[in-house]
Amino acid sequence: MANELHGKGTAQARQWVKPLLKQIRNDQVAKVITQLAELKPRLAESAAKVAQDTIDYYQKNEKRMKYKQGRNRKEPLGSGAIESTCRQLQCRMKRCGQFWSTRGDEALLCLEMFWRNERWEMLFPHAKLTAVANN
Repeated sequence: MANELHGKGTAQARQWVKPLLKQIRNDQVAKVITQLAELKPRLAESAAKVAQDTIDYYQKNEKRMKYKQGRNRKEPLGSGAIESTCRQLQCRMKRCGQFWSTRGDEALLCLEMFWRNERWEMLFPHAKLTAVANN
């Protein structure tokens, strides 16, 4: 939206979007939606379309955009950690010549998660964890 109004990567675009991003980070998405809706009638057709697309996106995802609550719970903001874990697991599960059934796949993933979360002893209380690094 800022790029459409002020040009991609310009100082004006950054300045315009800064307060909106602050509101979003503070769980005030409804306020941003209202501001964009009020701005939309004064925009050129292409910018009004971008504004409407942005409004639609925020309305659809508002319940998941609780960034302040997430920060308070010490949750990561981005999906990078999850995406990295998915990639690691895919590399391990899709090695040359390996084929898994859904049942076998889920069983191995379960074991992997117990190991990564240092809960191995819950499965095998008689086994002591060694100094092997969690890979």
